Amino acid sequence: MTMNSVRTGRGRRVVVRTVIAATLALAPAAVIIPAASAMPCVGAADIGCTNPDGSLNTGGPHHRPSVLDDDYGPDGYDHFGYDRGGYNRFGYNRSGYDRSGYDRNGYDWFGYDRNGYTVQGCARNGADRPEADHAACERRRARPSTGSGS
Repeated sequence: MTMNSVRTGRGRRVVVRTVIAATLALAPAAVIIPAASAMPCVGAADIGCTNPDGSLNTGGPHHRPSVLDDDYGPDGYDHFGYDRGGYNRFGYNRSGYDRSGYDRNGYDWFGYDRNGYTVQGCARNGADRPEADHAACERRRARPSTGSGS
């Protein structure tokens, strides 16, 4: 009993012979045609022509981007004026804060200065200045903490 769905050994040999014959027939054409149609290079700037030694002129070494190929100039700043850390020439980031976290007026992200007081004189620890706006300080303390919506 034979199975028609399985290829016999004879059928496989025919396919292998056909592939080998096609490869041998096409291989010389692939080697001969480019050599016959190659143009000699006239100038050093010619690309795609054949050099006197038989090699293909590709226009010199190809440019590959490297670590030095970036948007930062020789001074270390990009065209927006910021360095790799995100700070400009005056030491402030894109949000206007320096490396310590204070803005140009000396206040941090939450509104406190380096001594722990707000513009109204409210203290971080609750010991407000005598000239502080006490109503503003109480409104500030009555707000929910950062991150909670209720």
